[in-house]
Amino acid sequence: MRRWFSGDERTLAVFLVGGVLTMAFFRLDLLRTKLGITDEPGMLLLVVTALAWWSLLPRSFVWLDPADLTWRDFGGVDRVALIGRRLTTGWLVRLLALGYVLALFAALAAAPWVWITAGAAVLVGAGVLALAVVRRPRTAPTAEALTVLALAVVVPAPPALFAVGAVLALAGIALIRPGPPPVADVGRPGLVDGWRERVLRVSGVQFLDLALLLPPARPTRAGPLTGGVRLAVLGVAGRVRHVPTAALLGIAAVATHRAFPALPEIVVFGIFGYLALVPLTAGLGELWRSPGRRRWVGASDTALRWHHFVVATLLAVVWGVPVWLLGGWDPNVLVAAPVLAACAVRTMTRKTPTYDNLVPVDTPMGTMPVRLIMQTLRGPDLGLLAWVLTFGLPPWGVALVAGAAVSLALFR
Repeated sequence: MRRWFSGDERTLAVFLVGGVLTMAFFRLDLLRTKLGITDEPGMLLLVVTALAWWSLLPRSFVWLDPADLTWRDFGGVDRVALIGRRLTTGWLVRLLALGYVLALFAALAAAPWVWITAGAAVLVGAGVLALAVVRRPRTAPTAEALTVLALAVVVPAPPALFAVGAVLALAGIALIRPGPPPVADVGRPGLVDGWRERVLRVSGVQFLDLALLLPPARPTRAGPLTGGVRLAVLGVAGRVRHVPTAALLGIAAVATHRAFPALPEIVVFGIFGYLALVPLTAGLGELWRSPGRRRWVGASDTALRWHHFVVATLLAVVWGVPVWLLGGWDPNVLVAAPVLAACAVRTMTRKTPTYDNLVPVDTPMGTMPVRLIMQTLRGPDLGLLAWVLTFGLPPWGVALVAGAAVSLALFR
């Protein structure tokens, strides 16, 4: 707290973010008109809660600089207390963010106090269980799966919310142990691996390089590489741990569509579908940033794009059909499946960002580095262009736009 309210640029950022977040409560009528919010967005609150606590489960707070481990490990750094503070900070930040979401949803829907209290019970109960689970070392994902299922499947009515909050809180109390978190007492390899992952994340965000943010693959069952399609399948198999996240994003798409029916269906479907596909298709991105690996595969760049596009399209269909059935979408949103696959392929085949000439352009919001923005938006820009061009077109016109988007991703 002292760092954030010390009077420097962090304090300015706190006031700016606080002002932007508070502004929404003074424009509730406008938001109701634009979003078309329903009376009880309880399902969306549950899914947002599940996503927030799911983001804590990778335990990204378990890291320590190797220099500290080498020179300051004998009394200079209390690693258990340091990692415990990071865990507490991340937990509190997520709890406050969820409280803001609950307050905003309650204000938009003009929800009664019983609904607000029930939502708060779920937030607190899920937070207690998430804290109990994440304090332990990474084991079989039984408790994590139960947390997600309990939050995502329950009927969003106040009595059910109270019951779910109580069950989650009791489960968390049963799992939690007093004292320092056992997850903090890890060895040097675990701390150094966490530090390396953090360096990659920070560098990827600071330099807007998506290649550094792509999830690495884990070892899979060995087998011969008989073709590019098998290579793409193995890349997905090595990242199968992100399938639950894709399922959660699918449920989030359904909940968002039901809570905010005024939002364009294709936009909601496309955003969540793209976010679900990117981690699973990261094998192409890992292959693309290494010309030596591409030469070792022995296939042309177009063939590699095509093979990964086929697998990505299958993934998009497997993800999109259940979402379409559960959400009651218009059948036209299924045309977005090949476009989503093309966006993922275009994202993974981006070149390394360059910073020599950013093409600065003066705008009312300040100087914008246009070239860097275009490099960063490579992939989503294709989906945005396809969405704009398909307005008011007949089915054959939509098919032509989708085919043009696929061709652009495969050949350029």
